Amino acid sequence: LHIGGIGILATGPLSPTETRQSIQRIRKLTDQPFGIGVTLLMPGAKENALIGIEEQVPLLNVSLGKSDWIAERVHDYGGKIL
Repeated sequence: LHIGGIGILATGPLSPTETRQSIQRIRKLTDQPFGIGVTLLMPGAKENALIGIEEQVPLLNVSLGKSDWIAERVHDYGGKIL
């Protein structure tokens, strides 16, 4: 039963490798849309955003930084920015 919620993976404490592995694991567990959270002031945030873009995550929730470059790339594959 899908009631309109969306799960968001917090990438702040994750390395780029852990972020990619987590995204791939989520895809194995569900066919529903999901997102990742990217707090741009956190160390490694740019790298995690790039992983989300490479993996074409449906939603990137971006905070605390300039995200124009992220939004442009996400929109290129039809993803959404929050």
